[in-house]
Amino acid sequence: MNIDELREYQSNFESTRRSLSTEFKSINKLRSKFKKDFSVNVIKQLKKDDYVIGKGKPTFCNRIENELNAWGNIHNSPAIKFGVYYGVRNGSVNKAYQFAIKHGENFNKAFSNVKLSILDLIKNKNHLELLKKNLISPMFKGKILSVYFPDKFLNIYSASHLNYFINNLGLVVESKSELDKQNELLIFKNSDPVMKQWSIYEYSKFLYHSFGRPNDEINDKNLAPELKGYKLKDFPPIESINAEFVELQTGSNNNKSKRKKKKSSKTDYSSQSKRFKIIGERGEQVVLMMERKFLRDNNRDDLSRKVEQVSNYDDYLGYDILSFDLNGRKKHIEVKSTLRSIGSCDVYLSSNELEVSKQKNNYYFYIVFNVGEKEPKIWSIKSNEFLSDGNIELKATQYRISLKTDHAQGDQKKSI
Repeated sequence: MNIDELREYQSNFESTRRSLSTEFKSINKLRSKFKKDFSVNVIKQLKKDDYVIGKGKPTFCNRIENELNAWGNIHNSPAIKFGVYYGVRNGSVNKAYQFAIKHGENFNKAFSNVKLSILDLIKNKNHLELLKKNLISPMFKGKILSVYFPDKFLNIYSASHLNYFINNLGLVVESKSELDKQNELLIFKNSDPVMKQWSIYEYSKFLYHSFGRPNDEINDKNLAPELKGYKLKDFPPIESINAEFVELQTGSNNNKSKRKKKKSSKTDYSSQSKRFKIIGERGEQVVLMMERKFLRDNNRDDLSRKVEQVSNYDDYLGYDILSFDLNGRKKHIEVKSTLRSIGSCDVYLSSNELEVSKQKNNYYFYIVFNVGEKEPKIWSIKSNEFLSDGNIELKATQYRISLKTDHAQGDQKKSI
């Protein structure tokens, strides 16, 4: 996401942010009380009925899930996430103490190990790799860390929500760990002079206010027919992508008469622009990841670290990704993305991109097909080969009107 778009989102959020003060004070007071009530010494001495959910009393698990729900929702996963709980399991109708086998061979052993794991989370708050290895389930782990250390850990715990925001912000996180994804979102926050001043709570509210929730959480059968063509399927997590470079050749483009004419309708250019932008940024994410991987795989970690998504901070450079070949020469990459498979498609090129592509050496077009799938295909072609291909039709679609106006002589107002 480039800086101008980010500033627009921040500006739109500002009035909401200012109204969060009372809400934040209330939930932060509850968070502080929970932390005080369940200090390290208390957790060490905690009895099972003061920990488990399912007893209908304000236990550790009950309070962190329900009382502190506004600090981040973890309701959408089963009670086994707590390691031990009181309830039914495996079709049983009788409630009993239940436990996850990964924590121990019986309930008492599992409960003891769960407490030790929670204490280890608190003890190792500054050691990300140790936190990632901790056996506490990811959502519960994230909630504990955020409640105890609200300035260090993001209060968004769902992998699907983290992936959704990472995609919308155009970030690349190759790890599957929720903690790594949270950390990348926090780096993004703290590297921005506006958001750096915000609390974690304000930042999470900003993400939901700006981008909503994952589209895949909206059931298509409950969606109005008029909206079904506008809901874009959520992209797979970027770390699960298995992209592939392909060699393609162009064919004759004279089959226009066979194309079905679309039914005439008024185009919603605002919605169309947002859709194109989301698709375009996903393509840039894929290419950024693949360029870095290519350089790492060829023992050029030094160059891999320098690959940048320059479109994030300058839209007028005329290309999206600055990369390098194995000899260290700069590669200027313009990414064009489509949801379509390899075959016929249209991509759009600005006049600035066209001019820069003619001027710069080592300028490439990367066409990303199936950009919304797990196995996108990337066609990499040098600009001079691409633009000189007789099978490629370059057609002007827009005109810029430059004009200068002034009052008419005598400053007469024209009546209508």
